[in-house]
Formats: sequence, C-alpha cells, structure tokens
Amino acid sequence: MKKEEAIILLDKDHNYRYERKFTVPRSFKTNEIEQVIKQNTFLFNEIFEQRQVNNIYFDTVGYNDYFDNVLGVSDRKKIRIRWYGSTFGLIEKPVLEIKIKKGLVGDKWSYKLNPFMLDETFDSKSIQNTFEQSNLPIPILQSLKMVYPALLNSYNRKYFMSANNKFRITLDFDLLYYKIDRRINNFRRPPSKDKNIIVELKYALQEDMLSYHVSNQFPFRLNKNSKYVNGVNTIKQFPQ
Repeated sequence: MKKEEAIILLDKDHNYRYERKFTVPRSFKTNEIEQVIKQNTFLFNEIFEQRQVNNIYFDTVGYNDYFDNVLGVSDRKKIRIRWYGSTFGLIEKPVLEIKIKKGLVGDKWSYKLNPFMLDETFDSKSIQNTFEQSNLPIPILQSLKMVYPALLNSYNRKYFMSANNKFRITLDFDLLYYKIDRRINNFRRPPSKDKNIIVELKYALQEDMLSYHVSNQFPFRLNKNSKYVNGVNTIKQFPQ
C-alpha cells in the first residue's frame, strides 16, 4: 500500500486554513519585526511564552515529499514529529503531525506519541518501535513504515493573536538544521545555522478577504517558504 493510499483511508474531517509566509529582509532585527506586528491596526498581542520548537521530518528513500514541495505539486503532505524545549535527550511529549496541503490551504492531523530518546541510540528502527507502541490508527502506522528520518531542526518561536481572535502570527528565528540518518547518529556535528526570520499569518478560509487588510501593513514580501526544503537544501546535495 502506498503512503498516500494509507492516509486517504482515514475517515477524518478536514479543517483547512490558510498559512501565509513572509520573507523578512535580513536588515530587520527580531524586536523590529515584533514592533511591526504589534503596530498593525488589527491589534496583535503576544500570546503564550516564547518557546523552542523541534521537529524530525520524515520522507521516502527518494525524498518524494521534498520534491513534491520543490516542484509545487498542489496536493502534497509532510510528516514530522514535533516537541518543545530541549532538542536532545528524553523527548517526553512528542506529537506526530501530518500536514496536508491542497493548493493554497492546509490541514494538520496530530497524534500523541510515547516518549523516546533522541541521542546516539536513535535510528529508524527505534522510532518505528515508538510508532508501533503509540496506539496510532492502522492506516497512519502503515504509511509510517515507508518513510525515514530526513531532517532534524529547531528554532525559537513567538506567538501573536489579533484582537478579534481571527488571525494568528508566528515569528520564527534562530533556525538550526541537523543532519539525521536512519541508521547511525551521534549528533556531534555542529548544526547549520539559518539567518532567515519567518513570519507566518494563519487564519480560517472565511477570513481570506479580510486577511489582505492585515498583510498589506507588513513591509515583508509574501513568499513560499518551507523549513523542511530549506533544511534539506542545506544539509544534502542532490545531483543536478
């Protein structure tokens, strides 16, 4: 069974939304971007505390999901494990996330995983054991047997919400990319640093027209931006 077929078997309601990403000129500092966000007439305020986000991305041997993104395939997906706090050691509250993209809108399915260790013992076999012990839906578990760890990354994130609670902005910075392998990992190699800062505007489908009044106040350029693609481009060289 192909990965796509396994995931389609799930009878799951979709909750599509827009996720608009903006390229921030490197001349901007993080505090200056925060001021731009807070000065927006939609009155954004910071919510939650700043936290470190960590992800392990999964892909096929042939990097099918990577190339679907690069080639702009309309219907595509991305599989990752996400957690917050320290990158290495005992990962106590990991969450499996499958992001579904349909054209300009996307959905996300989330499943709690059992804790696991991210250290020199980590490999594809150990994480497959975690999947099998985490009470995942059978179609999801079948799809995961066909993918492998492809990238580890981390970054700091701040969160903002508009006064009308219809728009959320995330501000990501201090991006790091780590090489991760399906067989042997020691994580001693220093990570690759990414100086880019990413602003993302998220909102429901029915708010699309109103969203332009939010984004038009940004001195940033709307742009396609994938941390997974950027990370793979940084750590891996594909033949031309």
